[in-house]
Amino acid sequence: MTDRIAESSPRLIARICGLLYLVEIAAHGYGLFALSSLMVRDDAAATATRILASERVFRLGFVADVVGIAAYVGVTALLYVLLEPVSRRLSLFAAFFSLAGCAIFAANLVNHLAPLFLLDRAHDLTALGADQLQALALTSLKLYGQGFAISMVFFGFYCLTIGYLISKSTFLPRILGPLLMLAGSSYLINSFAGFLAPTFLTHQLSLVLLAPGIAEVLLCLWLIVVGVDAARWLQQQAAAAVQGR
Repeated sequence: MTDRIAESSPRLIARICGLLYLVEIAAHGYGLFALSSLMVRDDAAATATRILASERVFRLGFVADVVGIAAYVGVTALLYVLLEPVSRRLSLFAAFFSLAGCAIFAANLVNHLAPLFLLDRAHDLTALGADQLQALALTSLKLYGQGFAISMVFFGFYCLTIGYLISKSTFLPRILGPLLMLAGSSYLINSFAGFLAPTFLTHQLSLVLLAPGIAEVLLCLWLIVVGVDAARWLQQQAAAAVQGR
């Protein structure tokens, strides 16, 4: 069914993919902003106070992450269809990495929501004092950060693979390929730097983190505004069918 849809309207598929990509970028951008604005590094009491004072913002950040994950699952499926003519196996390989990252990210959201359970329902945890509950809430958010970094390893490999596929395509600007491969490398560098040398993960890596945002926004906008070259997409799909790729 997806093959029939893509064959009849690859440009439409590309634009739907771009719109979902935009939803994902906006949702996760808000989720990151909401969480970072409420979390005070190494100050459990201040973090707890901010969360309870802005509970709606905190919950909206959680919902935004859920929406972002759902949108990215759609992006993964549609990019698989769009890049399948370049290499079905590599496109499927990339999709598995993305879905694994989405699954890890989704499971990790438990750590995002845990502070509200600990702080709002303190009366259910009578064995623990307020300061202990606040410390556990901050620890949950730190664990969320680690889980996020783990998921970004999988998204890093995903960007590397789709970047390679785009660079080999004839229906998308090939310059987007190296940019996405740079984005994937940036995700991997950022995650593994945090795992191996967390004290180094400061402003020194701010430039490294710019690459993913620029590359993914450019791909998103291209898909929305231009889509793909439908004629070339169909030509590459036909060539792939003949070659059995």
